[in-house]
Amino acid sequence: MLRSLRLPVLLASLASCATLEQEPYAEFGAGKTVVGASTGWAFYEAEAQAGGLSGVLQGRTGSDTTDLPPNYGGALKLHHMVTDRLALGAIVELRSFNPDPIQPLDAKLTAGDFETLHLIASSRWFFDPFGAERRWRSFVGFDVSYIPEVKLGDVEVDYAPNPIPAEHVYVKGSSYWALGAVGGVQYLLNDRTTLDLGAFYEYSITPGEATVAFQNLGGAEAKMELWPRGLIVFVGLTYSL
Repeated sequence: MLRSLRLPVLLASLASCATLEQEPYAEFGAGKTVVGASTGWAFYEAEAQAGGLSGVLQGRTGSDTTDLPPNYGGALKLHHMVTDRLALGAIVELRSFNPDPIQPLDAKLTAGDFETLHLIASSRWFFDPFGAERRWRSFVGFDVSYIPEVKLGDVEVDYAPNPIPAEHVYVKGSSYWALGAVGGVQYLLNDRTTLDLGAFYEYSITPGEATVAFQNLGGAEAKMELWPRGLIVFVGLTYSL
């Protein structure tokens, strides 16, 4: 999700000059601890569901889907090789989005840039190395993510074409959970370092929730639910300690 991938590419080009001194992936065997960092790009969206709780919004419902173009993002990773093939660990990931306007009820809601922090329990399964020098190996994985909150901040509410003046409301969504499926390949740059390429698709299994009061509607309240989902492609480096 970072605008530039120059650092990973530079590091990869420098490391690729190294030659292997032992069996490929020997430093990534059972009992080893590996750390890594990655960045990438997201193709992400969120479904917003709204339900009126009081006032003129009482009993009203609606939904809409908004695209979430990314600004930047990155992840730090720590895994332990339980076996030569299975790794378990944790990932901390920060993402920033610039959301498109959304209109789950009559008014159009426009939020500014916002960030989400993802705390991820991660698993990876590695297949046998392949290629002429056995530097490549593929992997699959499964992630469970906890997102502490979705802080949209100051959101503009436009009631047009109704003659009700526009207003701003503060929206802070609750925590939510997501599941993700991962796949990719590694290229062994030297005995301890790999270049990682892959993608994962994730979807929320619980929503981020917020209750919003609209003062220009006489204080009427609505409950909002956000259900994010999408595909993320990534590139990164992993190092065996």
